Amino acid sequence: LLAGADQMKIGFCSRTSPKDPNNHQILATQFYRPKDFAAQITLNEGQMWAMIRMFIQLVKKKDQGKYVLMRQPNKAILTMYKVPESTFDDDDNDDDDKNEEEECK
Repeated sequence: LLAGADQMKIGFCSRTSPKDPNNHQILATQFYRPKDFAAQITLNEGQMWAMIRMFIQLVKKKDQGKYVLMRQPNKAILTMYKVPESTFDDDDNDDDDKNEEEECK
């Protein structure tokens, strides 16, 4: 659909401890063919492209930097966090810098 991929792998993870936000464990993984998965979730391609266009416009308004887009677990809310440039570059670096966030509903 988007990248011309023949298959995709979806992973399900959970915190190892409810009070520890930094450590997670993989519960399961599953392979799908993108077209079969799109049919299973009744994906509307028109809506898909509209959402992608909305995300691009949202990101264009932001200052240059590195951001993480996350969905809250039990709510239909996406939150965009600005993270330090070094985030995800080195897994041994555990900086606790303040994050900026913007909620999109």
